[in-house]
Amino acid sequence: MGFFRNIWDGLLSLAAALVTLAVFATPVWATHLAISAKVVPVWTYAALVGLIYIGGNLAIAFLRKALDGVAPLRDRRR
Repeated sequence: MGFFRNIWDGLLSLAAALVTLAVFATPVWATHLAISAKVVPVWTYAALVGLIYIGGNLAIAFLRKALDGVAPLRDRRR
């Protein structure tokens, strides 16, 4: 029974990584389009780099948990 729990926890972590990527990629893309259309100044790329850094780190953390079979809100396996 514990084996299936680890698979389920890994799938939950994978889903959390995908949701994280979607949540962070949408404003990144919209900001890039706004900069390309000259709606906002070019220095907005500085804030965009920070957003990419934070979103990437969160997604990588969830992917590591998915590979280890750890639930998204836990530190270790059950």
